[in-house]
Amino acid sequence: MKKIGLILIGIVALALLSLYFVLDPNDHSFFPKCPLHVTTGIYCPGCGSQRALHSMLHLDIAGMIGYNALFLPALLTVGYHYAARFIPKRDGSERSSFLNNRKAPWIILTVVLVFWLLRNLTFYPFNILAP
Repeated sequence: MKKIGLILIGIVALALLSLYFVLDPNDHSFFPKCPLHVTTGIYCPGCGSQRALHSMLHLDIAGMIGYNALFLPALLTVGYHYAARFIPKRDGSERSSFLNNRKAPWIILTVVLVFWLLRNLTFYPFNILAP
């Protein structure tokens, strides 16, 4: 049963990635908008992530960073966290991710909150963090 669930998640992920590859969120209005930005005009830490995903799928790294500078570090962190489970140590034991550290959630929260604050400042160089 667990294997079927993983296969279904994989199929849904591939379908979504295909959708974001083919359709640009800038040009199609059916992609969801950020409710915080729509109601207040404030950029949340995730604003621009859909456009960043589209840019990443087209190998436009500069565009991806321009839309959301935290997108690539977040993607790499989550990818490493899950990949570490499948990479055994030399002694054969299971490798643990640095995200298993007790301080990791606080460090990530701090980075996200600082990014959130800085991307909403309207003066240079922080205004370039806005999508």
